[in-house]
Amino acid sequence: LVILNSPIDDLEYFRRLFDHASYRICVDGGANRVHDLLLKHYPSSEYHEALAHALPSAIHGDLDSINEDVRLKYEQLGVPITHDPDQYSTDFAKAVKTIAAKMPQVRDVLVLGSLGGRVDHGIGLLHEIYRQQKFHHPDLQFWFFSEASVTILLRPGTTELVTPLKDGLITPNIGILPLYGKAVISIEGCEWDVTDWPTELGGGQLSTSNHIVSDRVSITTDVDVLFTAE
Repeated sequence: LVILNSPIDDLEYFRRLFDHASYRICVDGGANRVHDLLLKHYPSSEYHEALAHALPSAIHGDLDSINEDVRLKYEQLGVPITHDPDQYSTDFAKAVKTIAAKMPQVRDVLVLGSLGGRVDHGIGLLHEIYRQQKFHHPDLQFWFFSEASVTILLRPGTTELVTPLKDGLITPNIGILPLYGKAVISIEGCEWDVTDWPTELGGGQLSTSNHIVSDRVSITTDVDVLFTAE
């Protein structure tokens, strides 16, 4: 689990992702976000115990965003805090590099707080996910979570997604976005299925606000596309 420097408001949502992960890394100011979330939801008498049960495995980055009081608390609790001054790499890329080195067996990386907030940061992350999966870590699958959606990169070929709506994990609302160039897609299992359908940004047609109608959705694409579900 990679925790980015974006606001986190839903404690239950955070807990589900945190408890699901075997390794948790806060990207610099992401440590502030966990600290603030717990302060918001726990009285002062319970805060320290709550923090002790939500400790990241590490805090990593250029450390220009983490608050000094937050850093001190985590240091006192024994959390490793490492500084990476590389200005040619994003803190997210640094975190992925750390995960790959520490946990080479990991194949799924959850990213929390990823696509909310500033538009340029969101676009930058969508650019970074492509670089990481395409060129640096093709063995990893990134799952980008905000409190409104989950987004993944689909590679060329056919992807089968299990989508049991009755579980309440997602709503029927999905989109398939050709962010990285023109694509030809086929969809099965949605309200508006298509076959060999050209799609592109900048004047072309887009598959947004489609709706899942099956427990399984099949998506075929000739190039990398983004899949997002609410």
